[in-house]
Amino acid sequence: MAKNLSGDLQVASANRLVDGMVVWLDEAGQWTERLEHAAVARDKRGAEILLERARAEAFTVVDPFLVAVTEDDDGTVEPLSLREKIRASGLTFDAIAADAVRYA
Repeated sequence: MAKNLSGDLQVASANRLVDGMVVWLDEAGQWTERLEHAAVARDKRGAEILLERARAEAFTVVDPFLVAVTEDDDGTVEPLSLREKIRASGLTFDAIAADAVRYA
């Protein structure tokens, strides 16, 4: 059975233009590299507003979009989909960078 990846909780994400790093929109409308600082929309209307804010702050990022997340009792936010978990952790980028250094 497929997982429900739509989620009620959403954060806005994009990639920074200057270096391609994954960034998240925070409550102040700034882009941050730290998912734990991302603004969390808790319903559909909040997600629509968050995406509009992200698009309005898109001068330094590429194509903002919403990411479904979960939030633990302690406030820890984590993406639902594997793709977004990889983007959030930087795993692929770190693995490629490590190989590049090893073979340089």
